[in-house]
Amino acid sequence: MIWVIFAGLTFVTLLIVLMPFLKARPAAQSRAEYDLTVYRDQLGEIDTELERGTLSVDQAEAARTEIQRRILGLGTIGKNADATLGKPWKMASVIALAVPLLGFGTYLILGHPFLPDQPYSARADKIKEMQDQGEMIRNMVASLTAKLEKNPNDGKGWAMLGRSLRVMGEKDKAMAALRKAVALLPADTESRMELAGLLLQDIPQGAVLPPEFVGLMRQVLAVDPNNIDALYFAGIAAMQMGDTTKARELWTKVMVQLPEGEDRTEIKKQIDGLK
Repeated sequence: MIWVIFAGLTFVTLLIVLMPFLKARPAAQSRAEYDLTVYRDQLGEIDTELERGTLSVDQAEAARTEIQRRILGLGTIGKNADATLGKPWKMASVIALAVPLLGFGTYLILGHPFLPDQPYSARADKIKEMQDQGEMIRNMVASLTAKLEKNPNDGKGWAMLGRSLRVMGEKDKAMAALRKAVALLPADTESRMELAGLLLQDIPQGAVLPPEFVGLMRQVLAVDPNNIDALYFAGIAAMQMGDTTKARELWTKVMVQLPEGEDRTEIKKQIDGLK
């Protein structure tokens, strides 16, 4: 029964999405724009799975960082991409195939399609457990805040507070706490990457990386020269400043540091696209 409902919802969604393409005059859409739509959908799926508890906070953060890294990369890749995807009906065909396949594929990877339904009592216990965990985090934040008021130079305390506030969705407060942690902990790469991840959420696709973000990446590399994410984003910054030699050097290090079996296609495209 549930699969019939899913199929019906997919059909209705496709009708809504495809209607503008079927009515509109032919228009071009870049591959980068299409990829950006896919990546945004994947970010939404990660938030959904995080709320369901099927992903841990660390797993979700790692997945977001990878997707956001690829979103930033679209700004470079898009410059050399083909300008059009063809007539509207071709684009409609792509969407008609991609939306169900992407949705079903994501569900197979992140979801539990063969998990039997739980009785209400079991779900109620799970909900109560999540509520208790939320209350525990709120109490911890209140206690930690009180301690930091008495000892504002506790860098590790500010880092812990920032992480807790991030989990609670208090983004601005989390960034303020992490900035204090960064100022007090010169060798703490974890706090710097967490603050950079929050900053990254406000950076439009293809936009110039702000000085604070670039500074954090450089600080991380000063402590950990092989940090893959810091190498990648430092390369983006170098490219945006016109230093293609530095960008190639940093991205080549990324290629070397990537684990065995990791897809190197996109980063290789970016390196090949440097002039």
